[in-house]
Amino acid sequence: MDSFVARQAILDKNGNPFGYELLFRLGLENRFPNIGAEQATRRLMAEQFLSQKIEDLVGNALCFVNFPDTLLHEGLADAFHQHNLVIEILEDARPTQALLDCVKRLKQLGMKLALDDHHPGSDWDDFLPFMDFIKLDLRQTPLEQCRRFIANCRLFTGLRFIAEKVETREEYEAARQVGFHYFQGYYFQQPQVIRRRLLTTDETTAFELLAAVNEDEVNYDRLTGLFSRDLPLSYNLLRYVNSLHLGYRNQTIDKLRNAIVYLGHQQLKRFTALVMTAYISKNKNAELYRLSIIRARWCELLVQHLDSSLVDDAFLCGLFSLLDILLERPLDEILPQLPVSDQVCQALLHNKGELGFLMGVIHDHEQTNWPQLQQRLAFMGVSQETSARCYEEAVRWSHCLSSYYRAP
Repeated sequence: MDSFVARQAILDKNGNPFGYELLFRLGLENRFPNIGAEQATRRLMAEQFLSQKIEDLVGNALCFVNFPDTLLHEGLADAFHQHNLVIEILEDARPTQALLDCVKRLKQLGMKLALDDHHPGSDWDDFLPFMDFIKLDLRQTPLEQCRRFIANCRLFTGLRFIAEKVETREEYEAARQVGFHYFQGYYFQQPQVIRRRLLTTDETTAFELLAAVNEDEVNYDRLTGLFSRDLPLSYNLLRYVNSLHLGYRNQTIDKLRNAIVYLGHQQLKRFTALVMTAYISKNKNAELYRLSIIRARWCELLVQHLDSSLVDDAFLCGLFSLLDILLERPLDEILPQLPVSDQVCQALLHNKGELGFLMGVIHDHEQTNWPQLQQRLAFMGVSQETSARCYEEAVRWSHCLSSYYRAP
């Protein structure tokens, strides 16, 4: 599932991107869709801020988002404690005491606020001490009126002014002269529509779990809560634990928290990584998931002949080596969201390091590049027979794994 958002740059006086206004879109067509403003903002916030990392879209710049006053009154903005979010109060909002109370509450929470398409007038004077930005539309407000308004606001030392609808070089130079700090308009950039792949609820849960199990101190209550909200995930965890447990005991583990604690940190990391890959593989070619887990075990076995301290990283390297195909996104966008080591990143992104060399062995074997494979194995001091046994063991392990773990 894809999301669409239009992004228009807001530049500083040196022409550097200071922020971006984000505009909701339903597809690649660059116009506002025929839906209500409230629904557009709800979806934009959910799709761009909750479902994925906003930094992947804007980097370190600020994000300016239109918030109808109805959403401010109901408290939607309160839930988003994003350091780079600027809440734009629209020009059709009424400067009521109730809205002013909302603004004060948001400022106490540390939020940044802007008046969008503002029409200078005394009605909004009580709001000015709480504003970070005021946007003035050059098509609506003459430059001389802008100059007077900016001058009258000198007492508000933290207030910055953004010129909107800047369409020519002359307008840009004139706007600088009257005191604007930032500039937005077609002279610099039209809104650019960007397609982003949305993670499904299952995928999002798996990413959250992977982050949680990789914390230095595991919060088992939090983990139990994450597992509990997904019934198939809980079921598979219990089956996985009991398949290990019954090897030497005659009782089953049927309580979720007990199962999580029983696994221990390393096994929990491994199970969660497998879960994440399974969820991402759902509704895709099942062979890709099977190949991922074969690669994981295969790398784990081979790396013991190279550097046994890299066993855990080698497992993740093989398991995540097909994420770009499964997620239909470049690996350099995916890996920063995952708690993996620099060695894994270097191997998957640049084929560097011992793990990069190891992935070369895997690829040569899969592509039947026998001369190159023989050279790599000789460098590792591994015979072809040992390499073949590692591959066969990895295939057996994948079959065994599927017997007690089902991808949801």
